[in-house]
Amino acid sequence: MSAVIFHLIDDPDTEAFWFYAAELCAEAAEAGHMTYVVCANLAHVESFDDYLWGYKPDAFVPHTADPEDIAHAPIFLGVDVAAGGFDYVINLSGKPIERVAERVQLDELVDANPANRDAARARWRAYQASGAKPVHRQIAQVPRDDR
Repeated sequence: MSAVIFHLIDDPDTEAFWFYAAELCAEAAEAGHMTYVVCANLAHVESFDDYLWGYKPDAFVPHTADPEDIAHAPIFLGVDVAAGGFDYVINLSGKPIERVAERVQLDELVDANPANRDAARARWRAYQASGAKPVHRQIAQVPRDDR
């Protein structure tokens, strides 16, 4: 059974969502998990790609958005909610991920925007209907190093 974890980020800082996503990517890369990060669109992929390069001065998160380079980086950025071949998925898109039962873990990141929370509730119910047992983590504040 897949682990489906909703990370509910209440931190009002606009960078909190992205920093938390980058930290999840860093943890996945360090653990050696081939992870697919689902973004809302190609502009979002490019923005998050840029963010990962410099979100912390002392951190390097090996990642790519180029399918030809996927063998060289554990983190792949894309937009296809139905993409196969990844046991670990981090969803930043706000869209439901397909084939949840095929995943080892799905991390859903949700900011405090009420419309995004409503959409997350709908995804929660859809995942439950597919047999998953989602859990949530309430993130009041995202700890960030002073830069």
